[in-house]
Amino acid sequence: SVISMTEVTPPRPVRAVHQWSGPRSMSTASMYSWFARGDCTCVDEPLYAHHLAACPGVFRPYRDELLKVQSADGPTVVRETLTVDYPTPLAFFKHLAKQAINLDMSWAAQQGMRHVILIRHPFRQLASFVATPFTKASLDELSLPQLVQVHSTLSEICDQPPVVVDADDLAQAPEATLRVLCAELGVDFSPAMLEWPAGPKACDGLWAPHWYESVHKSTGWSGAKSSRAYRTLAPEHVGVLRAALPFYNHLRSLAIRASEPARPAEAGAGTVVDHGAILPLRPDDQNANILAWVGTPTTGGLVPRDLARVSVFDSAVQGGDAVWEGLRVYRGKVFKLDRHLRRLHDSARAMDFKNVHTREQVREAIFQTLAANGMRDGVHIRLTLTRGEKTTSSMNPAFNVYGCTLIVLAEWKPVVGVATFDNDAGVSLITAANRRNPPQCVDSKIHHNNLINNILPKIQANHANAADAIMLDLDGFVSETNSMNIFMVKAGELLTPHADHCLPGITRETLMKLAASLGITVVERRISLAEFHAADEAFTCGTMGELTPVVRIDGRLVGDGRVGPVTRRLQGEYAKLPDQDDPEHALIPEFR
Repeated sequence: SVISMTEVTPPRPVRAVHQWSGPRSMSTASMYSWFARGDCTCVDEPLYAHHLAACPGVFRPYRDELLKVQSADGPTVVRETLTVDYPTPLAFFKHLAKQAINLDMSWAAQQGMRHVILIRHPFRQLASFVATPFTKASLDELSLPQLVQVHSTLSEICDQPPVVVDADDLAQAPEATLRVLCAELGVDFSPAMLEWPAGPKACDGLWAPHWYESVHKSTGWSGAKSSRAYRTLAPEHVGVLRAALPFYNHLRSLAIRASEPARPAEAGAGTVVDHGAILPLRPDDQNANILAWVGTPTTGGLVPRDLARVSVFDSAVQGGDAVWEGLRVYRGKVFKLDRHLRRLHDSARAMDFKNVHTREQVREAIFQTLAANGMRDGVHIRLTLTRGEKTTSSMNPAFNVYGCTLIVLAEWKPVVGVATFDNDAGVSLITAANRRNPPQCVDSKIHHNNLINNILPKIQANHANAADAIMLDLDGFVSETNSMNIFMVKAGELLTPHADHCLPGITRETLMKLAASLGITVVERRISLAEFHAADEAFTCGTMGELTPVVRIDGRLVGDGRVGPVTRRLQGEYAKLPDQDDPEHALIPEFR
């Protein structure tokens, strides 16, 4: 008997590269780069006549001549030019995205074809725009919306999505970018692609005398010079730039990268080192695509992570002029939300913020953010309220006339796995050289964003390979750590510093009440560093890390160097609190 087997046809080698771009995007230089290979036939804008025929109102001085020598019928161009074999191993087709108007793109999915989307920052497109009697800078002329559409269409119909490359990357790092581009396309890189002779080329379209004067003077990729040219943007082009940037930013996020920023060798690729522990850059991969809420009381809304930003005139940028809260989400509840919102508004009032979001507006923004991201558990929220955008660069609040800016940043971030908060084995602390701000300087009861006083001790802790740094007040007594309140246990009693020089934390407040309810004596007083060195137990606390045992301070063991019984008991009881009925918890509405 004969067994019949279906033969598997291997994919056809890449024979054709179709490049889609807008004008003034170095597209002709890119064509010359491929033409210089010697094994590639280049075809310059074969759909130009099709575009002019479809747009009779578009004037070009060579319109009649072009329509005589190039077919204006798109299907004919596809059949006789775009899908035929050429005598060279490769064929390169240069297209402007707008020239695909009314064209059935199904031909573009044929085997052996690959597509490139060439983009350029719209500022550089506009700055290099040369006004003529028959062209005018516009969003349509830049072709970025059309490029987004071409990318979307090709991604849907082709086995492999188009490769996006930024012209400025080609200019600044031509060889590295071309090597990555060729690898993505499945084409061998040729060093000949880096330079070409000056003057007209055999592949030029008949319109070259009108447009190619500058590129005809070039002899290769110009390095960083073209990207570093200093240019003034015409006032009438600012609106075009504003409209074009979202399209460019979307495509730029998809662009190939010739190289990534160097990372510390000990961290490895895609990781960060936190006091000796190697962690992924994100605590959860889901955080790559989260939505954040950003805006004033009248203009806020949800935006993707990579588009979430505030103005360079925002007070948080100008002077750290903002207040904030950290929230945790447990099993369908926002823990102590009402208490946190009271403190947020107290801080805003102390800072004399004007036109502040109401408490209900903040709650609604939080719930909208959680719902949009599908978050109900294992979530940390960074809630920030800035004084808002200024009319001009200044520290003066008088220039804040637009209302406060609210930021709701919710991340998948469970306590477990965050190295700074090792709540199982405990952490080590050092004592910082910096002292905690006293109330006569910057009152820590205002939960403000001006955190230099906290960041400098954290830098010391990082260099000492410690989790955090204990900060003393001006008299030498313990205040808190750079990020958490601190407790110690001695002879069964729970002690914590007065809140004169530290934030009276909500977790701190909750634990003091919890301990008292468990029959543990709670003492709030001045505590010296020596007492912490001699403590039986110690732990820090805060919304982010809950209760974190401290087993070593300044190189000395705390107690026997293990997590103590009082700390363990409080950890266990604290973990039950989110499930208890508490009017200060907020039940998250059901998501649709």
